[in-house]
Formats: sequence, structure tokens, C-alpha cells
Amino acid sequence: MQKNISAILVFCAGINSYAQDIPALENSKPSTIDFNVGLKTSHLWRGLVINDGMTATGFVHLALDKNQNLTTGVWGGAGFDGKYREIDYYIQYQKSNFSIGLWDLFNTTGMTSPEVFNYDKLTTTHIIDLRTSYSFPKSFPLRLEADVFLYTGKNDRQIDANNNYNSRYSTYVKLSYPVIENQKVNVSLYVGGVFAIDGTSNLYRGDQSKNFGIVNTGFKLSKEISVLNYKLPVSATAMWNPANKIARIQLAVDLF
Repeated sequence: MQKNISAILVFCAGINSYAQDIPALENSKPSTIDFNVGLKTSHLWRGLVINDGMTATGFVHLALDKNQNLTTGVWGGAGFDGKYREIDYYIQYQKSNFSIGLWDLFNTTGMTSPEVFNYDKLTTTHIIDLRTSYSFPKSFPLRLEADVFLYTGKNDRQIDANNNYNSRYSTYVKLSYPVIENQKVNVSLYVGGVFAIDGTSNLYRGDQSKNFGIVNTGFKLSKEISVLNYKLPVSATAMWNPANKIARIQLAVDLF
């Protein structure tokens, strides 16, 4: 962890010195296509430790309408050690406080020959993830997220009494609430639970003899640090997974 923190600090220092030679962009117009890059000391997702080391992420997104409510794009992650690799595709609609999206998750970690175009229901490693969220009004800014795996191969299937593989439709529900906003350091609390719609277990739990469980709870601190005329968003997340008995601290920086 100490090496990971040092790597982020060194990288940010490099940005600071490099930024002195780059003129600030002024009067730039909103673009229908954009991309973002970030660094994390680990990649945590819904209470799971997807990569337990330095991770770089990239996000390319394209607006499909003039109001930029409908977007599509690609998200990717890669571990600094070369072991973790992931590429996801998505399409999402967001308006006001509601969003709904469909994601194709494809983690190729440990695969010597990833079958990127294999969607066979028994062998594919793709996961089709339906994501929804709703944020309540500012007077009570609770955010509710509900996600369900609509289609998977071997990752989220269970043998029934007739020896047939059926999808469990593993579902993740998360509540998050900002307890400190518009301050130098903002703080939010969160808790996430899981269950299978059609099965006695779900993908998120290590104990496959149980279904429901709390897998993701903790808090997130976020702030901005100044790099010349640029505001660099940074965050620290503390995560506990009671069901799987794990805990992690994650530091992250959104570079642009």
C-alpha cells in the first residue's frame, strides 16, 4: 500500500511540473465525445476486490443526442502488474435524477486467449449488467442504485434439480448518502446488499450456501487539490465487506 500511495504522489508531482508548460484551455465548447483517465491504489467494485494493486482506468463516452441524455462508450481498466485487464461497453440514458443503462462487462484477467465475441450462454465470460439509479431531491439527497445481471455464461449460473444451468440474476442494491457537502472535504456513507432473484446463492458472495448478504459498506472522502489553474479530484474510500470478511482502503485520483 505504501508503494501505491508513493506512486500516486510522484505521478501528481509530475503533472504539476508538466502542467507549467501547457496553456490553459479557454472558451472550450462542450463536446459530444470525451474521455477520462484515473488512477487507483486498487480497483473495488460492489464490495469485490477486482484488482488488489495500482490500477489505471480509461473511460470513452459519446453523446447520442443534443441534450446528452443518451450516451454510449467504453470503459477499461488495467493493473500496473499486467495481470488485471478489463474492457466494458455500455449505453445509458440519464435525465434529471434517474438513470438506466446496459453494460457488457468483460474481465479478461487470467485468460490466455480471451473470446471477446463469444456470447454462448454456457461458455461466455461476458456479463450483461442492467444498471439503474435514482437520486432523491436535495432536501433528502439519498441515492438508490439497483443492478441485476440479465445475461451471463458460467459466471452466474446454477444447476437446478433437472441438471440444467439457469441464470441466478444476481442483484446488487446500494444506498448512499452525502453527510457533508460543499465543504473542503466532502463525506458520503454507503451500504450495499446482494441477493439472487432465481437461485439459492449469488455471484457476489464467497459462501455459495447463502443468498442475501451485506457486501459493501463504508464511507468515501473526496476533495480537490489545486495544480496551478487545474482542480484535481482525489478521494479516499474505506470499504468493509461483512459477508466475505474483507476490508480495504482505496485512494484514487481523476487525472482528467
